[in-house]
Amino acid sequence: MKIIKNIFLFSILLSLSIKSVNAQSLDSLLQLVVDNNTQLKSIELEYQSVLEKKNQVNQLPNPQLGVGIPTLRPETRLGPQMLMVSASQLFPWFGTLKSKEEVVISMSKAKYEQISIVKLDLFYQVKSAYYQLYFLEQKQAIIKDNIKLFESLESISLAKVESGQVTLADVLRVQTKLQSLRQQLLMIENQKLVFESNINELTKQPTSTKIQLEDSLVLSVLEYDLATFKSKIENNHPLIAQVNYQIEQSNNSIAVNSNMNKPTLGLGLDYSLVGQRTDANPMNNGRDILVPKVMLSIPIYRKSYQAKIEEEKLIQQSLEVKKETITDKMINLLINYKADYDNGLLEISLYQNQTSTMQMAYDVLLSEYSSSGKGFEELLMVQNQLLEFDLGIYQAELKANIAQANIERITKF
Repeated sequence: MKIIKNIFLFSILLSLSIKSVNAQSLDSLLQLVVDNNTQLKSIELEYQSVLEKKNQVNQLPNPQLGVGIPTLRPETRLGPQMLMVSASQLFPWFGTLKSKEEVVISMSKAKYEQISIVKLDLFYQVKSAYYQLYFLEQKQAIIKDNIKLFESLESISLAKVESGQVTLADVLRVQTKLQSLRQQLLMIENQKLVFESNINELTKQPTSTKIQLEDSLVLSVLEYDLATFKSKIENNHPLIAQVNYQIEQSNNSIAVNSNMNKPTLGLGLDYSLVGQRTDANPMNNGRDILVPKVMLSIPIYRKSYQAKIEEEKLIQQSLEVKKETITDKMINLLINYKADYDNGLLEISLYQNQTSTMQMAYDVLLSEYSSSGKGFEELLMVQNQLLEFDLGIYQAELKANIAQANIERITKF
C-alpha cells in the first residue's frame, strides 16, 4: 500500500514538472517574435536594401570615351588625321558625393528605427493576447468550481423535492444555470483558439500550437513617473528618433543641392592618329596630335536648386511640429493608461471585499436552505453574484495588465 502511495505522489509531481517545463513564459514568446516574426524580417531586408543605395550614389559619373574615323580625312601640315579618340571624366564639386552618401545613411537610420517601432507594437499584441488567454483560463476554472457548487445545490434541491419541502421548480432553475455554465465553457474554449492563433501568427509557430500558460500571472508593480517618461520619449523614443533622422536626411539633401549649385570640373584628353605625308617630308612628318582638356560646367539656371532648399526647410519645420505632436499624444495616452491601471487595482480591491462579505451571506443562506428549504431565491442570487465577483477580480487584473502593457508599449524601448 505504501508503494502504491509513493507511486501516486511521484506521478503527481512528474505531471506538475512536465507542465512547468512545457509552460511558455511571456518573455520566451517575445523572444520568438524577435527571432521569427516575418514583419520584422521584412523591415530588416528593407533596411539592408536602403544601405545598398550608398554604393550607388557615392560613385563618380561614368567616364566618356569616343572614337572617330573620318570618312573624309582632314589634312594637317604633318599629314591626314586617320583616327580620333577622346576621353573625359566629370568631377562634381567637393563634398557632393559625400553629401549624397549621407542622405542615404540618414534614410537607412530612419528605416532601422522602424524595426524598433514595429517591435514595440508586436510585443504589445503578444502581451495582450497572452493576458486574454490567462483570463479565459481563470474564467474556465471559476466556472468549473461554480458548476460543482450548483451541482451540490442541485442535489440538495432534489432531496428537498423528495421530502416535499420545495417544488421541482428549484431543481429546474439550478439545472438551467448548470446548462448555461457548461455552454460558457465551450464558448470560452473557442475564444482561446482566437488568441492562440494570434500568438502563433506573431511568433511564427504552427497554427495548431497550444500555448501553455504559466500557472500564475503576478501583476508587477508599475513604475510611473510622467516627467521621466516625457524626457525619455523626447530623447530616445524610436518614433522621435525616426523623425530626427528624417530631419538629418533633409539637411543632407540641402547640402547636396548647395553643391549641385556649384561648378562641375571635367578633365579630358583628345588624341588623333596622323598619317605621314607622301608628297612632302616636313619636320615631325606624321606626328600624332594629343590635346589635354579642362572643362567647367557652370550652373546658370539656379532657381530650381534654391526652390529645393526652401522645400527642405519647410519639411524640417513640419517634422519639428510632428515631434511635438507625437510627444503630446504619447503623454496623453500614458495618463489615460495610468487611470485604467489604477481603476483596475481599485476594482480588484472592491471585488475582493464584496466576495468576502457575500461568501458569508451565501454560507448562511445555504445552511438555511439545507435545513428548511427556504430562501432559495436569495441563495441563487447570491451564488450568481459570487460568480460575477470572482470573474470581476480577474477581469480587473486583465484591465490592469493591459494598461501596463500599453504603458510599456510607449516607454519600454
